[in-house]
Amino acid sequence: MKKTLPVLLAGFVMFIIFALIRDPEKILPMREVRRFTKSYESCPKPFVFQMPIDINKATSILYPGQKRGGEYKAHGGFRFDNSRPEDISVLAPYDAEVIAGARYPVNGEIQYTFDFAHPCGIRYRFGHLLTLAPKFQTIAEKFPLPKGLDSRTTEVYPPIKVKQEEVIATAVGLTRGGDSAQGGINTFVDWGVYDYRQKNQSSKDSAWVVRHPYEIESYAVCWFDWISSVDRNKVLALPSSDFESGKSSDYCK
Repeated sequence: MKKTLPVLLAGFVMFIIFALIRDPEKILPMREVRRFTKSYESCPKPFVFQMPIDINKATSILYPGQKRGGEYKAHGGFRFDNSRPEDISVLAPYDAEVIAGARYPVNGEIQYTFDFAHPCGIRYRFGHLLTLAPKFQTIAEKFPLPKGLDSRTTEVYPPIKVKQEEVIATAVGLTRGGDSAQGGINTFVDWGVYDYRQKNQSSKDSAWVVRHPYEIESYAVCWFDWISSVDRNKVLALPSSDFESGKSSDYCK
């Protein structure tokens, strides 16, 4: 028994380390995630994101907190059906640190995801980045490259500072496998915002929590409420990208 206990303890420690590296938000209890990501400082008031893309090029909006493609999506995003992938750049909407990321193949092209954190507990995530700015390409080269669709994130340590308006990507989406009417291109980008200072309103419904067990779903917010009124009006004027769920959202009311 004395020999077995250290082995079990070592195994548990290795499990925790692996969980931290691969996907801390879905594995660790929230108390441990907070300890892992440092103590939160006070948030700026108001906390207003600059738009990470040129909203005038967007043709529709992916609403956060809805089912798309048969799966629940806590994040939102943008579609650009009149643009090619290389016509769209993604800029940092707020000062933050890169804390995690991933790369994985889709239709023979590498897609990139990055997680950013502000010290006050606000996080944001971009997904389906296609061509990265040199700084971010250097970061991404250290991520594992799976053979299949595995978008689990890898920790970036130490975190790397990013300034508002810094270029993250110079192309988004996919150049192949899309609608033939669009020449096979699929120009879009995911954007999710998460407030880890407190759980969202939807998570107060116990039945909803049962249907949405991942921590990230209980901390996702409607980023429409975190942008300027001018940008918000432009977003709300655009149609939904999803013909089934439309503008329904657990977070945007």
